[in-house]
Amino acid sequence: MANEKKLNQLQRELRNYCNGVNQFFYNPLFKTIQYSDGVKYFLENAGQGAYWFLTLIATEIKPSIKNDDFYFIELKVNEDKTAVIICQKDKNEPVLYKKELKYTDCPYSEVPYKFYFDCYPEQQTLILPSEY
Repeated sequence: MANEKKLNQLQRELRNYCNGVNQFFYNPLFKTIQYSDGVKYFLENAGQGAYWFLTLIATEIKPSIKNDDFYFIELKVNEDKTAVIICQKDKNEPVLYKKELKYTDCPYSEVPYKFYFDCYPEQQTLILPSEY
């Protein structure tokens, strides 16, 4: 598979999380946002840990979107350790949120890290596309 060569080790490991979710987790600071096994693996293993990503979703992305829809979040890490995070309703829709990071220790990959964010008033759920 040609695209497989473009994935880094972390992304290959994330592909093991597929066909549903075994367990949901949440951060005590953001109790309305639950996340899947695969997202937990990402948060624990991206660089020295990427719980900052969950904090950014809870404090910046969530307040900037509607609480009744489904969103796509991408984290694109560049070779120079800069990164861009975007949130859209769909690939052909306008970007609803964008943040450029001057540094991240999250591993570089030619292919962005992708997440689904199901955002409803009572409970929001963050999962990997492969877990959907």
